[in-house]
Amino acid sequence: MINIVVALPAEARPLLDHFRLRDKQHNTAFPIYRNTDMALIVSGPGKVAAAAATALLAGTGTSHTRAAWLNIGIAGHAHHAIGSGYIAHRITDSATGTNWYPPQIHDLSIPTENLFTVDRPEDDYPAAALYEMEASGFFPVACRFSSSELVQCFKVISDNRTQATTAVTAKLCTQLITGKLADIEQLVNTLSGMAA
Repeated sequence: MINIVVALPAEARPLLDHFRLRDKQHNTAFPIYRNTDMALIVSGPGKVAAAAATALLAGTGTSHTRAAWLNIGIAGHAHHAIGSGYIAHRITDSATGTNWYPPQIHDLSIPTENLFTVDRPEDDYPAAALYEMEASGFFPVACRFSSSELVQCFKVISDNRTQATTAVTAKLCTQLITGKLADIEQLVNTLSGMAA
């Protein structure tokens, strides 16, 4: 079983189509979509929302100790190219300084990067790292319901020093996630194999 947490409906849209996920629980605080092997929840932006959505999804009967968890979304970086994708090898909560280190999956061809979770969009990119708003809420909560190597964060670059966060639209989010479906499929297949 793969449980996916995304922040935005625009990030969810290509995943819903690609994995043939259907609206099964729209009457909850967060929309949940499912097929027989996967569940996806849309949290809304921010680490608190991501933590709450992760816990809710775990409590809907989809969670067991062999479930894999994946946070997919957009992120900024000072110089990485728009549309490039990365797996987080370190997650830092910028507000608290707390760090988490997701165990790395060595069979993947997807590059890894440091990731900072911030409380509002970051336009200065002070460190050589990804900047986004959900991972530090998602990761520690998901690790309560599975082993840490089955909990991963995958981010697609949406903004950098040449394209500001103000240029990021819902249409762009959907295009960016669509452009990385092959990497996401590889990650899902690898996590599914590990979980089995």
